[in-house]
Amino acid sequence: MIIIGLWLSIGLWVGEALIDAYIFYHEPLADHLFPNNPSQLWMRCLSAGIIIGFSAYAERIIRSRQEAEAALYDTEDKYQELVENANSVVMRMSPGGKITYMNRFGLDFFGYSEDEIIGQSLIGYIVSDTDSSGRNLAAMIEDIGANPERYVNNENENMRKDGSRVWLSWTNKAIYDTQGQIKEILCIGNDITERKQAEDNLELALQKVQEMSLIDQLTGLKNRRGFMTLASQQVKVAERTKQGLRLVFVDLDGLKWINDNLGHNVGDQAIIEAADVLRETFRDSDIIARLGGDEFAVLAIDISPDMPFSTYRIAKTLKEHNSREGRRYDLEMSVGVASYDPKLCSSIEALLKRADELMYREKRRRRRTRGRPPAREGRPRAHEAPDASSQLVV
Repeated sequence: MIIIGLWLSIGLWVGEALIDAYIFYHEPLADHLFPNNPSQLWMRCLSAGIIIGFSAYAERIIRSRQEAEAALYDTEDKYQELVENANSVVMRMSPGGKITYMNRFGLDFFGYSEDEIIGQSLIGYIVSDTDSSGRNLAAMIEDIGANPERYVNNENENMRKDGSRVWLSWTNKAIYDTQGQIKEILCIGNDITERKQAEDNLELALQKVQEMSLIDQLTGLKNRRGFMTLASQQVKVAERTKQGLRLVFVDLDGLKWINDNLGHNVGDQAIIEAADVLRETFRDSDIIARLGGDEFAVLAIDISPDMPFSTYRIAKTLKEHNSREGRRYDLEMSVGVASYDPKLCSSIEALLKRADELMYREKRRRRRTRGRPPAREGRPRAHEAPDASSQLVV
């Protein structure tokens, strides 16, 4: 550029001399190439200096711009190389949910070629309408396009071309145009499928442990802890809905005789059979539990406070159970029933205590009226069913 400026200066100098010599003064050219007039000579030098200086400045600007462009191209090349070789899914999507770019790792991860995926909607290609739990992913993608700031960090289920489901953790950043409108969204995703599977397995294991902590292992009924937890919740529900409850306390009679005379394995079987009798007698919605040893409890829910409770169903099921052939013993149960009145707030502990008292009152009453049931043909005799006198409202 300086050389060009130098030639322009020489050209301007000679051109001005030609104009002066042949047009204005009609004098020899030599007299005007280097005029004797100091002012005229100074002006020509100044003009030449300005041209040369401007040329040098322009050359500097052009060179700086060329260097910046070269650096930019180099940076873009390095960025593109970094993106293509990244061990993460790098994707750009339009606000409408269409894929505008995906790096090589992402293409390989999802199983698509560039021609197959670019320009396609996320929904139906790498995201299903809903995930395995029923979450509406189509609505989520639409909301990401409209409100990307809500999804700066987001985890969701994705799908590959072969239909397999995978989990990715996404980092999303909106890119805006000069008018401040969302131009596209840059998305970077990392595979967290193994982590999610580990979390799900841990959650299932914890649920199983929790369930085991609430379940009696011998009968499969709720244990005391499980009964108290669920029954306390039902008492709170009954307080709000004004529904009645019945707490039935059941004692399996003759278990010691069975253990001592027939063995503890048979005693365990008697406990299991007693649990089956209660299952057959009460509804699935009722809470049935083995409190420990030979004691059981049932919380019958959604009962009208004014409806009397009869133990006839328990006696009927017991009779049917004991009538089966080949039995070595009869099952016997003592029963106490405490009714919950929603007008009188009471705890589950109070209900249990009253039902327990009534059960033992019934047990003592039977013993007084007929004595201790003797063995008959190697089997303890089943007692008659307790009547409604074993009930008390608390």
